Amino acid sequence: MALFSGVVSLAGTAVANEANLTRFGPETYELVRGEPQTRVAHFKAIDGPAKLILQDNGIDYAKISVNGIEVAGPESFTGEGERVVPLTLAKDNSIEIKVPGKPEGSLGVRITQHTVADDIGIVQQGYFGLNTTDIERQRELYKTLGFIGEIYPAGPETSTTFARSLGFLDDYLIHVSLHSLKNPPEVPFVDTVQFRGDSFREEPPYEKLNHLGMAYATYSTTDLDGDYEYLKSQGLDFLSAPTEAPNGERFVFFRDEDGIFIKFIHTDEGPEPTPGPNLVELVNTNMNVSDLERSVAFYKLLGFTESAPASQAGGGEFAAAHGFDEPIAFEGVDLSLPGDTNRATLQLRQWTTPYDGSPPYPAPVNHLGIDRINFYVEDLTRAIKIMQDLGFEQLGPIGGMPEIAIVFFYDPDGIKVQIAGPQKGLLKDEEE
Repeated sequence: MALFSGVVSLAGTAVANEANLTRFGPETYELVRGEPQTRVAHFKAIDGPAKLILQDNGIDYAKISVNGIEVAGPESFTGEGERVVPLTLAKDNSIEIKVPGKPEGSLGVRITQHTVADDIGIVQQGYFGLNTTDIERQRELYKTLGFIGEIYPAGPETSTTFARSLGFLDDYLIHVSLHSLKNPPEVPFVDTVQFRGDSFREEPPYEKLNHLGMAYATYSTTDLDGDYEYLKSQGLDFLSAPTEAPNGERFVFFRDEDGIFIKFIHTDEGPEPTPGPNLVELVNTNMNVSDLERSVAFYKLLGFTESAPASQAGGGEFAAAHGFDEPIAFEGVDLSLPGDTNRATLQLRQWTTPYDGSPPYPAPVNHLGIDRINFYVEDLTRAIKIMQDLGFEQLGPIGGMPEIAIVFFYDPDGIKVQIAGPQKGLLKDEEE
């Protein structure tokens, strides 16, 4: 879908990552008088031990079966506290939860599995994908922002293999441009796509910054106030003037003409400010998640083992700068690859106030807004095999050519994670 230039080749290393993956849940069942609940679900895992974690708040009776075996019954519940039940999971699993219709109380259910897996070999972030209604207008915006590197057109206007990997049942028709703050262009890019004709999807970008999924990307600048004044004079739509967060970070959000959020933060690291835009680098790509513990474990297993806490809360100007009239709060962790040289992090945020549980847009990846994130790997065949063995859901088949191809996986909230790289072998099902 995009031009895969600038992939860094690294020697293979025998690295393993481990994490406590959430295989089911977390789900909470609120008791309602006279309304018993039954929940049946299926989930994937790996063969081996696991834990059923029950958060018992006022429950004195429930039944939980995993793979047809009752693992928690009436004797398991005391009405208070946490209970951990050991399990053995298979690759494909089922769970049945029966909760009575009592007047009060709640039951939290989560199944976790400590997992050690080979590193899938992520080298670096390649780009985040942004879908627009007007590629030419978007190209002009990047020029205004000071993106001096561009590859246009990038990628084929139509491609059957890429279309299938992106979740399209039919071929698509697109314009693609890659944008970089450096010339010649370097990763990480902004992969900008205009879907055309029948492949265009009219759903708007997420309206608020707390929507589950990828809500924005963040760039640093050595002159936040000067850039704000200059870009405002160029017609950019800012949510507020530059504001200081409780952690001391100075920031501002703007929305492009499609309504897509981009964030700027001030940094003292970089060249001396100039009269024009002074963007330095991509700092992070935002991912709003419904359960921080679950998402941190997922990305940790992918190799993002370096983390920094980033929770914040506040009202007034801080909340208004995020587009909210009431106080806001979120738990956060910033994740990065060990020794990552381009420094762009994954910004995981679990909003608590206000919370919006609306799921990310489903496939195909053609709605307006920031829709996907790309990572380059050393060996795509090996990476896919590891992900499949771990039980992660693949969006579609592999797209592209053996020299460079792509495949999508869903993270725990349904965010689309694209892995790209050379295919150095055949998967078992392809050999057969």
